[in-house]
Amino acid sequence: MVLRLSRRVGAARTIDLGYDVTVSHRAFGYADWREAEATAMRLARQTLPAELAFAAECNDEEDLGPEYEEALRGQAARHLVKLLLVRFGEGWTGVEGPDGAPAPFTADTLDQFLELFPGVAGTLHASLLAPWVEVAREGNVSAPSQDTATAEG
Repeated sequence: MVLRLSRRVGAARTIDLGYDVTVSHRAFGYADWREAEATAMRLARQTLPAELAFAAECNDEEDLGPEYEEALRGQAARHLVKLLLVRFGEGWTGVEGPDGAPAPFTADTLDQFLELFPGVAGTLHASLLAPWVEVAREGNVSAPSQDTATAEG
């Protein structure tokens, strides 16, 4: 007999960010995450601050200091959150425009939101990816779906 935890890692979810702000997204798969991650890293390299981008062009990445790697990871994480929410996001609650009306869930308003509240990007990053990171940590990213027949039965 094989036992495993019942979880739907790719299911649609609503993420509570505190202060009565929630973000909802539809299901996305492991391949969607990895593709968005690669795109986010490419975008991060293009949007690095000028002095770090210049240093990267002049030196091997191995010779760059930790500030380069930290800036690159930070930029990539922000781009990844934005990419996943633009592609799979369904909406949010608790975010208002200047007139007090609910803010539309668009790439521009999402970018403004992440700029105004930088700590939210980290929370969204961790919450969006937590199920997939756990599956990857287990080393079973291509486990059979619960609806697929296996050799065990």
